[in-house]
Amino acid sequence: MPFLLYMTFFFLYGLYYVFMTSLGYNRILTKSYFTLDYYRDVLSSKEFYESLIYTIKINSIAAFLAFILTVIVIFLVFLSRRKGYFYTKFFQKVIEAPVFVPYLVSAYGILLLLMKRGVISNFLLKIGIISSMDEFPILTNDHHGIGIILTYVWKALPFMTMMSLPVVFRIDKKWDSLGKIYNLSNVTFFKKIVFPLVFPTLSISFFIVLTYLFAAFETPYILGVTHPRVLSVLVFDTYTKGNLDLRGKIMVMNILISSISLLFGGIMCLALKFFTKFQEREW
Repeated sequence: MPFLLYMTFFFLYGLYYVFMTSLGYNRILTKSYFTLDYYRDVLSSKEFYESLIYTIKINSIAAFLAFILTVIVIFLVFLSRRKGYFYTKFFQKVIEAPVFVPYLVSAYGILLLLMKRGVISNFLLKIGIISSMDEFPILTNDHHGIGIILTYVWKALPFMTMMSLPVVFRIDKKWDSLGKIYNLSNVTFFKKIVFPLVFPTLSISFFIVLTYLFAAFETPYILGVTHPRVLSVLVFDTYTKGNLDLRGKIMVMNILISSISLLFGGIMCLALKFFTKFQEREW
């Protein structure tokens, strides 16, 4: 209990410091007074909006790709359980393995694999598929964020799969009997029965991924470009300039990032409440 109170105090003090600094109250500076100039500067900044749009674009693409791939994985596991095409538990472990790899390590791995003079480009050059390194496409540190998206998908896919597979495993045999009565094919059975049961959990995990990616730093810092930058990298670069006058703007950007993450969290809670009726189904 004392430890919890101790951590709560520092958490609340941190929030208080961020909020007051964003309003111009900074004890480090000799001039400390109430102002909304920091909010006006950030909200009127072209660089901020470019970073915001870039962040939303990359995160949304990665989350949607992970969503689609998760549905495919769930379908394969479903087929495996019905037909025994492959060892389900082994396949499940392979899919879930990236969860235990930190984002920092994942980003460096993608960088070493996909950079211009990386592992894959050297391999393709040796077997004669490309004649020079210049023929290999730019997949990391590019303006489209391909390397960032690939890393996000590689990390989000196993998480969303782990969240959804228990629902598939809970499907009772009576659903199989129902499918046989109506002579449903595997695809139709998955579409009409399995997917509606999995969709609520899959939707919640989708918003969890979006919320996390919005504040992610390591991956875009390693695999991104100097312009445009995701919001977390923009905040870090601004902070490392060492200009104390920019501290207020940094706190405003942190507040906006947190607010957007809370928005996704609110949507997640509403989705959870909306899908509660699916969880109350009789399995």
